Amino acid sequence: MRYQYTSSGFRESVSIIPKGVKFLLFANTIVFILVELSGVQYELFFTNFGLVPAKLWNQFMLWQPISYLFLHGGFIHLLFNMFILWMFGKDLENSWGYHNFLKYYFTCGIGAGIITSLLSWGSFIPVIGASGAIYGLLLAYGLLYPNRLVYLYGLFPIKVKFMIIGLGVMAFFASMTSVDSTVSHVTHLSGMVVGFIFIQYRLSFNKLKFWFIKQQLNSHKKKTYKKSTSDTEFRQNVDKILEKMNNKGWDTLSDEEQQVLHKASKKYNQRPN
Repeated sequence: MRYQYTSSGFRESVSIIPKGVKFLLFANTIVFILVELSGVQYELFFTNFGLVPAKLWNQFMLWQPISYLFLHGGFIHLLFNMFILWMFGKDLENSWGYHNFLKYYFTCGIGAGIITSLLSWGSFIPVIGASGAIYGLLLAYGLLYPNRLVYLYGLFPIKVKFMIIGLGVMAFFASMTSVDSTVSHVTHLSGMVVGFIFIQYRLSFNKLKFWFIKQQLNSHKKKTYKKSTSDTEFRQNVDKILEKMNNKGWDTLSDEEQQVLHKASKKYNQRPN
């Protein structure tokens, strides 16, 4: 699969890998090399650090929903997941920031692991790989950049939103029919479901949160008090951020701008009427 950006900034940023994606690429590659060199992939690593539902719940190996994300069953398995991570993860991290990107990645991966273990209760078959988190990234990319293009097999152009819908449909039917498959389609589908829920919750929570802050600050404008020069400058900065939020939406605010609004909300709430 070859990926084509339709954004104007692609040529300037194609070689830049943000630190969250870089960390995941490095960590997964190092773990893969160490596991391969050990010569005891299945006996030690896959059965203890892969996702084994029976061990997770009966022996309380609670690290497995995290550790399974860094294990892969071969070079092709690793290469595919890391290629997708690099391909689609860059834009998501650049848009969300380092901490939000990693929070989303691990939420999808861990959530997919927990759902898989619940649906496979009692199974001793290890589930390994970052695919649950990767499918969550694909879902997020399809929601944020639905009309960008990918080239399937380097030949067939298709919009990202249609590719994601197709992957979701295939994962759903495969999870229903591929009983003896070596691929955990349930994990793929679960990663997309968890990602969708996470995004919807986060968007709704932030909209409510910033609406409340906006109302507090607008209400404060009606109050009169003696302003210092520094307070006036701070107020002007807050007004600019509120205007930006009104015109472009809350999701365009940077982390610093969000912190300014939180600070303003606390500051002005403490002032006497």
